[in-house]
Amino acid sequence: MAAPTLPPLPPPHARLGVGGVLLRDGRVLVNRAVYRERFTIPSGYVEAGESLETALAREFREETGVTVRVGRLLLARHKVLTDRESDVYLAFALDHLAGEPTACPPEIVESREVPVGQALVAPWISELSRIAIRLASSPEAGWTRSAWSASETPGLASEAYYPRLSR
Repeated sequence: MAAPTLPPLPPPHARLGVGGVLLRDGRVLVNRAVYRERFTIPSGYVEAGESLETALAREFREETGVTVRVGRLLLARHKVLTDRESDVYLAFALDHLAGEPTACPPEIVESREVPVGQALVAPWISELSRIAIRLASSPEAGWTRSAWSASETPGLASEAYYPRLSR
């Protein structure tokens, strides 16, 4: 008996966005884009052919001038935009590698490093960003990187994430 086939998805079905929480010295980096009223963690969309990590490092550098290493996955959010389009967003904890934050025009009009306690309650920071900041503030939150590497089996990803196990 043949396996059932799934109908094709209408184009485009989903956009994939990534964001990152950079904590340094008890502060978190947030910025405000020209098209937003509130500040958010730096974020953007994954381009065709990019890995999540490459896209996030690129977006972070483009928006803030800072080079980062992508760490644990903090959260995932799916939002239906229309009957033909949805948006998937993944936020990650980041490690600072180089550079000092600056607002990078034309997209970003302001960057701030805010004390984490203030950021967690600031109404001028988006709710989703505040959730990601809260999760990044806890070393036990999120999913750590897997040591698993892909086999030659078609369809398997080259990296996977798994929930942190209780000790």
